Amino acid sequence: MTLEQIRAIIIVRMKEWIGLPRKDITYPNDQDGPFDPEGRTLWARLAHVPGLASSPEIGAGPVVRRTGLVIIQLFVPLDTGDLAITRAADTLVTHFQFYTAPEAQFECLEASAAVIGDEGNGWWQVNVSIPYRAY
Repeated sequence: MTLEQIRAIIIVRMKEWIGLPRKDITYPNDQDGPFDPEGRTLWARLAHVPGLASSPEIGAGPVVRRTGLVIIQLFVPLDTGDLAITRAADTLVTHFQFYTAPEAQFECLEASAAVIGDEGNGWWQVNVSIPYRAY
């Protein structure tokens, strides 16, 4: 599986999440231009970090297994509470955890949420990280 195929699967899955409207989610190098979070009560940023590849099978030819991490950063305005962001993180975990793409050999593993807290620009941040593997 190529990096482009993996990227496409991740973006399609993110767009299927109903936790936020599309206008409140920013994607890597978004074609819509710079993202302006001003005035939003909750927004998200998607990142895809490819990891190490390996060839666990040789057989008739090598099979490459790719790994990586999907990271979704969630933000709410500072000093507005953490209920909305916690609920959003819960729904993201449910949406991505153990997801398997039906058209490809791609699977998400167990998701984790990490409270970052005050990120320094007036936002409270929680990151949801989902490791994956693809063949």
